[in-house]
Amino acid sequence: MDSKIKQLDKEYQLLLLTEQHIRTLYNWNIEEEHFEYYTCRPLTSHKSFKEYACKTLKSILGKKSKIYVLVKKDNWNIPLGKITLFDLNLRNHSAEFGYYLPKNNRAKGLGGIMLNKFIEVAFKDYELNLNKIYATTSSNNFPSIKLLERFDFKLDGRLREHYWINENKYDQLIYSMLKHE
Repeated sequence: MDSKIKQLDKEYQLLLLTEQHIRTLYNWNIEEEHFEYYTCRPLTSHKSFKEYACKTLKSILGKKSKIYVLVKKDNWNIPLGKITLFDLNLRNHSAEFGYYLPKNNRAKGLGGIMLNKFIEVAFKDYELNLNKIYATTSSNNFPSIKLLERFDFKLDGRLREHYWINENKYDQLIYSMLKHE
């Protein structure tokens, strides 16, 4: 990580999502114009805040996911980005993660700060005891590819024409990092 990011890194922290943060995440969800670019999963729009909050809390309480938010240390109640750990496989000590920054927080170095802090947190979580974390991205999502490769994630594989975005087909790239790396 370059020195500018290291300096900025000290101003931020990664927190587990609290109920206070959910409204902001919901707003990101309804304001994002191009979610189809950020996931290959079926797109679902949440009709109401209550529905979104219930689904999010159910996933966390059911230990199906862990959601972290990046905040400035002096303003912990305003999330700047989120990173979600999901598809937890305790048998194989692995989990998938996905990250999101709202449009106004992109291209500011926050993705690197968030990912750096997440890697540290994910591998230090003794309850999960992870050996591998992995993320998937579309072959046309150059900022995400660049971010993962900057942190030395390895390209494990490619699912051909896995993303269909506005009738265009893109490969899904699978990147991973092992604990000892």
